[in-house]
Amino acid sequence: MKHILVTLLFVISQSTVFAQKNIVIDELLSSYEKINQFSGSVLVAEKGKIIFEKSYGYRNAVKKEKNTNHSRYRVYSTTKMFTTIVILKLQELGKLSIEDNLSKYFPNYSKGDSITIRNMLSHTSGIPETDESNSEEELIKQLLSKPLDFSVETKWSYSNTNFYLLGYIIQKVTGKPYEEVIAEMIFKPCQMANSGFHFNDLKDANKSLGYEFMVGENSNEALRFKSDHPYAAGAMYSTVEDLYKFSEAFYTGKIIDTNLVKYMCNPYLEEYYGLGQEVYRIQNSDKMLFGHGGLGPGYRCRFIRDREEEIAIIILSNSEMTPVDKIAEEITGIVYGKYHPKHEVGKVAHRDLQLIEGIYSSTEGTFYVRLIDGMVVFNGSILPRVPLIPVTKTLYKLVDSFTFNFKADQTGKIESITITNLKGVTNAPKISDSFPWGIIGTATSSGWDGKDIVMQTTKSKPHIYYLKNYPLNAGELRFRLNNDWSNSLALNHDDKTLCYDGYNIKIDEKGNYDIILDMTIASKPRFSLKKL
Repeated sequence: MKHILVTLLFVISQSTVFAQKNIVIDELLSSYEKINQFSGSVLVAEKGKIIFEKSYGYRNAVKKEKNTNHSRYRVYSTTKMFTTIVILKLQELGKLSIEDNLSKYFPNYSKGDSITIRNMLSHTSGIPETDESNSEEELIKQLLSKPLDFSVETKWSYSNTNFYLLGYIIQKVTGKPYEEVIAEMIFKPCQMANSGFHFNDLKDANKSLGYEFMVGENSNEALRFKSDHPYAAGAMYSTVEDLYKFSEAFYTGKIIDTNLVKYMCNPYLEEYYGLGQEVYRIQNSDKMLFGHGGLGPGYRCRFIRDREEEIAIIILSNSEMTPVDKIAEEITGIVYGKYHPKHEVGKVAHRDLQLIEGIYSSTEGTFYVRLIDGMVVFNGSILPRVPLIPVTKTLYKLVDSFTFNFKADQTGKIESITITNLKGVTNAPKISDSFPWGIIGTATSSGWDGKDIVMQTTKSKPHIYYLKNYPLNAGELRFRLNNDWSNSLALNHDDKTLCYDGYNIKIDEKGNYDIILDMTIASKPRFSLKKL
C-alpha cells in the first residue's frame, strides 16, 4: 500500500511539473505570435509522453486559416538526417559502404577518387555548393567546372551538394527514386503518413504556405522552388507528430542499429556535427542534444533530441520572421527547469523606429536595417533577414548575447550601429538613410557582373522606384538593393509576384521599357514592366 501511495504521489508531482511547463511554453509562444514572430506548431515530449503540443498563426495568412497540430511544413535540412539513415541502412544490408569512394558511383568525376561517402555525410569532402539542378548530369557538369573548397578531411564546411550526390547514390544502389526509398525505409515503419516530398504538388487542407513576412493581407509568400529542390539535402515536408514518431523510433534503434545511431552522434572534425546530424551542447551544462535544423524560403525547423533524458523538442514554422534558434533555446531552458523566460518588448515610438532605418557599413560588411510593417528587420553580411526585438529606442537584440546598439549624435540623428555577439564587437557607421534599388542582369548594360542600374524616386513617393524609357536587351534581370545579392527580388513560382531570391525576370524583346518597383508596402513588393 505504501509503495502504491509513493508511486501515486510521484505521478501527481510529475503531472504538476508538466502542466507548469506547458503553461510557460504557451505564454512564451503566444508572446511571439502577438508581434508576428511566430507562426507554426510545437511539440515537446519527455519519457515517451507528449507534455506540450500546440499551433499558432496561420497556414494561409491572407485567408486567415489557422495552423493546426496536423499542419504540414517544409523541414529543409532536417531531411539530411533521413538521407544519412538510409545510407547507413543500405550499409547494414550490404548494399554499400560509407568508405566507398565517390568515383565508384560517379566515374566521370575525377576528384571523387579521394572522397568517401563518410566525407560527404560529415561535410569534410571539400565539395563546393552548386546551383539548383534538375539532374545528375547537370550537377556533375557544375562540379567539374569548380575546384574543391579544400583538401579532403582538412576542414569542415557545410555543403548541400554532398547530399544531392548522396541522394543519387541511393537511387543507383536501390534502382528506385530517392523519395520512394525514404518512404519504404523510414516513413512506413515509423507510420509517418503525413510526411513526404514534392510539396508543391501536395493537395491537402493542412498544407502551410511559407511566408517571408506574415502580416495579414500584406503577407508575402516566400519563394516556392519550381523543382523538388533541394532534393536529398532538404526537400522533405512533415508534421510535428510525424517527426516525434521518427524521434522515438530512430533514437531507440528501431530503424538502424543503436551502434550506428551512436556513430551518427559522434562529432566529426568539428564538435557540432556528426554524420548528417548536428550536435548541440547546452551552455554551462554537460548535456548533449542531437538533431538537425532546417532553414529556407518560408520555413524554419528545429528538431532536437536528448538521448539520455528521452526529451524531444520539435518546432516547425511557416514564417521567415521566426527567430527559431532563440525560441528553441528558450523552450529547452523551460524543459530543463533552468529558467522561465519572459519575452518583453520595449515600447518604441514609430518615429524612433524610422530613425534607425538605413544602410550601415564597416570593414566586416554591409548591414541593412528596415522597418517592415512595424518590425525592425536586420540583414547583411553576418545574418539573413531576422526580426530584432526593441529594448529601448536605441538598443535592440536578437538574443541576450546578440545585441544591436544605435548611436545618435547631439541632434538625435543615428550615426552608427554597434553589433555585439559571442564572436566580438562590430562598429558600423551609417552610410545611407535611404535604400537605392536598381536592376541587374543580361537584359541591362551591366550584365550580371556589373553595378546596378540605379532606379529613381521622388520626394513625394520615396518608396516607388522607376526607370522611364530605359533600353533593355532580350535577356534576364532582377531587382537588387545597393549592389548586394543578399537583397535581391525576382519572380516567385507563378512568374508574376515578387519575392526574395526568386527566379530571374525574362525580357523577351529588345526595346525601351518603363520599369517600376513599388516598395510602398515593404512586406509585399510589386513591379511592372511596360514595353514602349
